[in-house]
Amino acid sequence: MKIGFFQYNVIWRDRDANLSYIKEKIQGTTLDLLVLPEFFTSGYAFDSEEELIPFSEDLENSYTVKYLSELMKDCGGYITGTIPESCGNLLYNTSILVGAEGLVASYRKIHLPDYEKRAFTAGNKTVSYNCSGAKVGLTICFDAWFAPLSSKLKLQGVDVVCHSACFGGIITPTIIPIRALENQCFYVSCNRIGTELFNGEPESYRGESQIVSPDGKILVKAGSEELLSIIDVDLSEVNKPAFGSLISKDLITEHAKYEIKMKK
Repeated sequence: MKIGFFQYNVIWRDRDANLSYIKEKIQGTTLDLLVLPEFFTSGYAFDSEEELIPFSEDLENSYTVKYLSELMKDCGGYITGTIPESCGNLLYNTSILVGAEGLVASYRKIHLPDYEKRAFTAGNKTVSYNCSGAKVGLTICFDAWFAPLSSKLKLQGVDVVCHSACFGGIITPTIIPIRALENQCFYVSCNRIGTELFNGEPESYRGESQIVSPDGKILVKAGSEELLSIIDVDLSEVNKPAFGSLISKDLITEHAKYEIKMKK
């Protein structure tokens, strides 16, 4: 399976420019699954909810979904990243999974940092979907800090966890290999690069997107520059990587000893 990420400097407040840039960089590339950063159509920084309204989309009639669907007719796989979703009077930070057939799955970010709580409503459902011969789970940035979320996806049988992100700190990149190892699945984390203004002060994004194996081995790790990386992975490693198999031949049963509940 060909999985990967596109780490780049998201263009602030210009959906068309971002979509055109993504198309320019990946058109003609063969892939099964590609992860984009968090808020890849708009940028992350905002001062008020009103600023986000022009970039929020109803998923039933989404320009971004239609654009990416046409792009996937060329690439042959699936692409995911997050956009501001409008539903009624609410805004969500939503990961979309798009193939040539259109939108196949969407996930509303469950774990919102305080910054996002000013405008966004938290989701309450984990989401996974079978595509390109693999079961794919969707997560977003801060979600990676919470092991139960990945564990719920594990119990749904995911082979690959997608993680779209916008972070500048040093902690999140260290968590990703742990999540992959403890759940014995592949993990694709895509952060962005560049700088945005928060309350008038510039803050930089870290990059360091990575693809991690079910053994917790980092197969690819970006630096702080733009990078499109797509690699072949062997899904037979899921649930039985060499290192994990030395400890237990059946980690699924061990995971199943726990019942994970979410408050509605």
